[in-house]
Amino acid sequence: MSRTIPRAYVTAAWSKNPVEAEDEAKKYCRELVKAGYLPLCPVLAFNGVISDEDPDAEKKRREMSEDLLKRARFLVVCGEVISDEVKEEISIAKHSKVIPTTLSGILQCG
Repeated sequence: MSRTIPRAYVTAAWSKNPVEAEDEAKKYCRELVKAGYLPLCPVLAFNGVISDEDPDAEKKRREMSEDLLKRARFLVVCGEVISDEVKEEISIAKHSKVIPTTLSGILQCG
């Protein structure tokens, strides 16, 4: 029987440039995979899936991101900046019994 890989929801104060945000997300997710975690990253998961032309696109992204977060064991905050969106995700994590940590915290323990 194989072991369950712990899920880690990845968040950061993402760049407004989608290419930069995706590059950052890939870098963070690679580090988590190396440390033995299954990264759940909405920046990568929903890119190209939800059309920006959809008037409800942002609402759908937020709802699906929250669902991913609630399914995770850890919320991993990456980068140096804590935006309002990241603060909201930390609050959701705490309320949902998801452990908030940082990428450096995960790597030190991994």
